[in-house]
Amino acid sequence: GLGKTTLARACYQRFTSSTKGTKRQFVRNIHQTCEKENGMVGIVQELYSALLSEDNISYEDLDVSYRRDRLSRLKVFLVFDDVETFSELEHLLLGDLLNTFNLFALGSRIIVTTRNRRVLENARANIYYVEGLHSHESLQLFGIHAFRQYLPPDDWMRLSAVAISYCKGSPLAIKVLGGTLYCRDKSYWESFLCELRKIPKPEIHDVLRRSYDELGIVEKRLFLDTACFLHRQRKNLVMKYFSIGYQCANYVLEDLIGKSLLIRVSSEDYENIEVHDLLREMAWNIVNEESELANRSRLNNADDIRKILTIRKVKTEGISLNLFKANEMYLEATTFEGMTSLRFLCFVYFSEEHGIRKVHLPSGGLDMLPDSLRWLLWDGFPSKSLPSRFSPENLVLLAIRHSPFIERCWEVQLQPKLVNLVELHLSDCINLTDVPDLSSSPNLEYLYLQGCKSLIELPSHIQDLNKLITLDLGDCINLHSLPAKLNSKFLEHVYLSNCPMVIRCPEINSRLVHLDLMETPVTVLPGAIFNVKQGSILRLCGKHITSFPAISANLNLFRLCHTTIREMESYDEDHLASSELLLPRFVQLELVDNPQLKSLSMNIWTMVSQTLVLDDCPLIESLPEVSQPVNGLTELQIFKCGNLESFPAGINNLRSLQALYFCATDITSLPACIQELDQLSLLDLSFSKSLELVPSAIHKLAKLSSLYLTGCSMIQSLPELPPNLILLDVSGCKLLQALPSNLGKLRWKYLCFDDCPRLDKNLPKEMVQNFPIHATLYLHPRGDLQYSGSEIPDWFAYNKNDSCVMVQLPLPNSSKQPIKGIAFGVVCSSDVWIDWLDIKCDCNIGTLTAASWSSHGLHLDGTASEDNVYLWYDENLLVETKQRILEEAEIWYVKYAGLTVTFRFYFEAEKEDVEKLKSTKIKRVGLSLLY
Repeated sequence: GLGKTTLARACYQRFTSSTKGTKRQFVRNIHQTCEKENGMVGIVQELYSALLSEDNISYEDLDVSYRRDRLSRLKVFLVFDDVETFSELEHLLLGDLLNTFNLFALGSRIIVTTRNRRVLENARANIYYVEGLHSHESLQLFGIHAFRQYLPPDDWMRLSAVAISYCKGSPLAIKVLGGTLYCRDKSYWESFLCELRKIPKPEIHDVLRRSYDELGIVEKRLFLDTACFLHRQRKNLVMKYFSIGYQCANYVLEDLIGKSLLIRVSSEDYENIEVHDLLREMAWNIVNEESELANRSRLNNADDIRKILTIRKVKTEGISLNLFKANEMYLEATTFEGMTSLRFLCFVYFSEEHGIRKVHLPSGGLDMLPDSLRWLLWDGFPSKSLPSRFSPENLVLLAIRHSPFIERCWEVQLQPKLVNLVELHLSDCINLTDVPDLSSSPNLEYLYLQGCKSLIELPSHIQDLNKLITLDLGDCINLHSLPAKLNSKFLEHVYLSNCPMVIRCPEINSRLVHLDLMETPVTVLPGAIFNVKQGSILRLCGKHITSFPAISANLNLFRLCHTTIREMESYDEDHLASSELLLPRFVQLELVDNPQLKSLSMNIWTMVSQTLVLDDCPLIESLPEVSQPVNGLTELQIFKCGNLESFPAGINNLRSLQALYFCATDITSLPACIQELDQLSLLDLSFSKSLELVPSAIHKLAKLSSLYLTGCSMIQSLPELPPNLILLDVSGCKLLQALPSNLGKLRWKYLCFDDCPRLDKNLPKEMVQNFPIHATLYLHPRGDLQYSGSEIPDWFAYNKNDSCVMVQLPLPNSSKQPIKGIAFGVVCSSDVWIDWLDIKCDCNIGTLTAASWSSHGLHLDGTASEDNVYLWYDENLLVETKQRILEEAEIWYVKYAGLTVTFRFYFEAEKEDVEKLKSTKIKRVGLSLLY
């Protein structure tokens, strides 16, 4: 309650405007999400899908080398909010917690909020301790909530000072207390504060509890339901849930928000209702104070729920069980008999992947469910249909997900009227054949049917759901029949990706925000794409798209792939102005795998304001001229356009360009005017096999920090390099004979000269000999040098023809200086090509693994004539194993000073390359402790 999230959000918002060309993401409520099964997987998938602008990237996808390579060149600004454990942070950073300089590009920033100081200490982070508000700041905040003005009035100042003294600088407590006392007279204040004064040494939770005690009966019930069950749900869903039974629900919710007991959080699409962690904790404490288990109103403890489900008559109003943490349960057909007060039933988390079904029913299923239910969420529901003795007219949400058993929600003759239903979620029910009758569901807003692989037809009455906002039919691979149109004027999100049997998209009578037709062969595009909202996301795919859609809205992302478009239309901007037509504009435009595309619009440079991606368009031979200065475009990505022979004329007019990728093209040289791109920090020309010359003017790019020339096999020499370059990759430059004279003067952190046979003999010896001096001289936490060769440099203190090295750690009182880092050297070879390889090192003391360490993203070329030498320096003194981090306060090399450590080196590869490791060998290793 001290404002860590608020402070992090303020930093994020303040610096967003000054981080152009940087990918930004604010990931909220991480620990709460991770408590759900597959919660972390979902966070990682969503985070990295957004960073890489791809759909549904899995953990396995992130191990693919080209994605890791893209990430390593990506400058990011991330906020990870509410991280509780080291493991959570490690997963968020794909296991590279102490090697984030390898995961993302230089200049990236990551902010983490946590209650657990050890998480930040073990991550070697810079730590800022958020303090409580000072007295004057507390008075200002209190004044805003208790009086709706900047400071309390003078005649209320004394009582206000007493009130905030109980809050101990906590913004949450101040806001809640202020909201409770708002519009109350002085006698009420004095009575309220007197009650607080009776508590010996009152803490923040006492202030919060006292504010709760002042609520009315209805307010208390709505607060407890929201805190216990409806946290982070959409506001309209919460409102509908409470409107059944409480006519004043809207007023009460707004009052609770005004008292800061609930929080309204707005996103791009909707408003959520949230409850602060401390208030949620307080709510469950209040519920657990209720007397007998059978009379307890709300339950979330697995053991308590198991007991209550064996009792026939109970007063339970809500059950929420995380099945991930529960043992298997066997219910009877009559389990829910007598639960007449049950409004909320949530069995969340079913993992088909692990083959676990936690809740079992008799073969005939349930006899009944309570008609009082408003919320039914049952992951992996273990029956073919819901029971016949269940009238679901009160249901606001019905969610049955990941169930391989359910075939239909109700038998055909028993179709009920779902008059209050707002959300229907039947995703990944692979044997579902029928959608319930929704013709009597005028309030339905969200319909999720993705992954229902047995679904063939979407009923025609869906077109008359006039409040529908989201329709998700992604991955319905056998779906072929859809309504001719969708009449809802509120429809914003339509997902029809990977529906190979769908050839016609319904006409849509609304302004869309997101339309996804990826891998769906629609023959005619719906007219709605020409009437999308500003800032929308549009993804279109399919060979039946033959012309570039004439979209006039400004889109955040427009992706066209696998089309047969031949050209993009060019516009006369004077004619557009006189005819009041609008030029299509995109924050990010992606043209991917369009094999017939020959030319881009002459207006392309003014159409795109941030990122232009042109990938796998082999017929593109040239790009339009940049005829006038352009201040918006920050990233230009060209990949696998094998006939593209030159950079666009006037490229120096791209004044804001920060990242330039020209990979796998047919360019032969760079224009001299490239020196005028004074904002450029990354230049990637990898696999441009016709490139012969890098101009000398490149050294004038003062901000250039990363230069990739991987696989540019015709380059023979390099000019003087830019002064701030820290990364250079010339691996596979087979004709490269010499390095620039100023290379040794750069503050580099990564140099790669693999598979440069003509360079090997000319590689400056001083670079290898001075590696440890260079690495410790500058501020980089790590230094990497890779080249072809077969010997470990002689400056390594330990050098063996083996994969293990034994080292005695120095005693703290020895004459040597404290350890500054560790240098590693490995000579390895392979008979096959391995695209992505890690070298691991375990530090063993007897049978104990005290620490471990990993390289990142190496490759071995089995066709090269020589072995490979990899040298690293690590300032962080190895990544301690997770167990040691959690258990030990001392750093491992201090704790085990004077003992002998065995450093064991070995390979680790991606799944598809594991077999290749049999053809890979570590020949020599070296190690030095640096002082």
